[in-house]
Amino acid sequence: MASLILVTVFVGMIEAVVMTSNTMDHARRVTIANQILMHELEDLRNLGWSGSTNINGLTTASTTIAIDPQFWPAWNSAMTYSANHVVSYNGAYYRCILANANTVPPNATYWTAVTTAATTDVVVIQGATFTVDRTVTSSNPVTNIREINFTVTWVVKSSRRDASNNPLTFTYTRSASGWYGKYGLNLSYQRS
Repeated sequence: MASLILVTVFVGMIEAVVMTSNTMDHARRVTIANQILMHELEDLRNLGWSGSTNINGLTTASTTIAIDPQFWPAWNSAMTYSANHVVSYNGAYYRCILANANTVPPNATYWTAVTTAATTDVVVIQGATFTVDRTVTSSNPVTNIREINFTVTWVVKSSRRDASNNPLTFTYTRSASGWYGKYGLNLSYQRS
């Protein structure tokens, strides 16, 4: 009887550890998403109002934007990379050009050194694939203010399986908005 009780307790403890680990992984991903959002909002604060690459020139259509290389994960020998995966390694940034496993950058057959990000980059952090979308609203030039919304989306492929034995994937989002004025009146807020 004592053995049965011990086994039951140990099974419960193992499940609790797994749940805690998953919760911590999710919290890390939310933190990364928040950092990406704040980075994008702060980058816009440094832009001027006029010009094609400044606040007034941003397109009002929703568009996917590149994730800044400072958020790219470090190269990992345990990961298999495919084309467009991006990594940092020894202070430099690399984009995968040919699928590989355990091939260290800067091997030119598999990696190319880059200094800027692209919207086609595959950014995998903490086991999740991250993307960022930007939408510009309030585009009336009379008001001299623009609302710019950022949404970070990350997709996690779990070890759990559905009825057809396919891995379950979960999609999460985090959003932030900022208002940018011609005369420097800026405001931002974040929502989940």
